[in-house]
Amino acid sequence: MVGTLKLSLALSGGAARGAFHLGVIAAMEKNGVEIAAISGTSIGAVVAAGVGSGVSAFDMVRIVQSKTFQKAFGFNYFKKGLLCIDEKAAILREIAPISRLEQMKIPTFITCVDLLSGEIVRFNEGESIPLAIASSALIPVFRPISYENYLLIDGGFMDNLPISPLLEFPYPIVSVNLHPLHVKEKHTLSSFIKRALFLSFIASSQSQIAKSDLYITDPALSDFGLFTFGEIMRCFELGYRKGSESILTFMEQKSII
Repeated sequence: MVGTLKLSLALSGGAARGAFHLGVIAAMEKNGVEIAAISGTSIGAVVAAGVGSGVSAFDMVRIVQSKTFQKAFGFNYFKKGLLCIDEKAAILREIAPISRLEQMKIPTFITCVDLLSGEIVRFNEGESIPLAIASSALIPVFRPISYENYLLIDGGFMDNLPISPLLEFPYPIVSVNLHPLHVKEKHTLSSFIKRALFLSFIASSQSQIAKSDLYITDPALSDFGLFTFGEIMRCFELGYRKGSESILTFMEQKSII
């Protein structure tokens, strides 16, 4: 290796598919890639808070696999009605031990939507855990989160691939999208509901993809449920394989290796 690749990383929403993000980040860590700035929406915001806090991808996937984390986040897609994320759960502090965004080790941005104004709100200051949870508040599955003068919901409704905050930095932008644009869906009512809901997220990503220096996704992501933890390691491994392949090719093009 003749140099270290520094990059900015944008992470989409995608609930339990966030394990793919962790696999991609693990591949970056393995190949000596330095994440110099990070931006996330929804589960991407949770991962971004971990990266900004200096927590490794392998430590995060260990935490996410724990029953304590799963109980705190409570993914159970409409099976038991509206859900709450326990923002006071101690396990969340293991993912984001640095409590405020402005104190993170690298510039860290969390994207939310303010339900009251209907506007995108991007935070790089403020409480990391409440804001990461607010960015993950996919209504009607989870309740909106009150924060200061905002009523915040999932940022993916308006910007599911939050590249914009990274444009001010001099690093190549890598974006990771948990919603592949072309998928094969089962012809069931529940699959139609999920697909219709996330078409709005996909639409918000289109213009952002073009701004990426490297775009990472995989059609196989559509095989993973959004609100189940049953296949975390398989999703992580998919991200690691795809991330390794993509990053090594990109580094070769940049003459980094």
